[in-house]
Amino acid sequence: MDVAEKRYKKINGTARYANLLRSEHIPLNIFTPMELNLDKAKVLFNEIISGGIAAIKEIKIEHPGSFNPTKYLHDRTSFDTFISYTTTSGLRGGIGIEVKYTEVGYKIGETEKKVLGITSHPYTLVTKASGYYLDPRPEAFKKDNLRQIWRNHILGAAMIYDGDLDIFHHIHLYPQGNTHFEDEAIPEYTKLLTEKGKQNFIGLTYENLFPLMGKFFTTPQETEWVEYLKKRYLF
Repeated sequence: MDVAEKRYKKINGTARYANLLRSEHIPLNIFTPMELNLDKAKVLFNEIISGGIAAIKEIKIEHPGSFNPTKYLHDRTSFDTFISYTTTSGLRGGIGIEVKYTEVGYKIGETEKKVLGITSHPYTLVTKASGYYLDPRPEAFKKDNLRQIWRNHILGAAMIYDGDLDIFHHIHLYPQGNTHFEDEAIPEYTKLLTEKGKQNFIGLTYENLFPLMGKFFTTPQETEWVEYLKKRYLF
């Protein structure tokens, strides 16, 4: 609640604090408690991204936290959770996490539709510069079930492109029972990636994450927290 109040400023009269099944609430329950022991969080995320983390600096809910039309993708794309870390070789690392629950794809907006084909827009520049894609044209990701995954992935690439990060991984977190992501969107998106893109994109289910958390967060209070997450979010 302290983190939520700091992030959203106002508690009374808003559903942001109602513990709903939304991407504003779930990250607060899953990731914010990890700040109480960043060393354990480091071990957990080293397991998830296959090593390289020397120290986690910060866990942020919604990042970037404010819209800047001159930075990154020049839109309002943000990560539900962003983990800032230092690599074992001293580089600036980031893990961007998009959190899903019941969501599926969404229809394209008029503004987004217009900029997909603009060659000078960051969508085009960053997608090509990233080296993540077999076909780096933004139009290749215009389908409703691909567009948000692609935009979150290239947001991290834009942070590298703009000089704010050296290395990046994107995690798309969803429950196994969400068949839209489990059976359709994640497999289809992965087929569009180069080897470089596959190395820094991770489709992760709650069913895999929670037991992994339980391996490293083992105090009585931490165990109670992980068991709560299983009861709250698993189908």
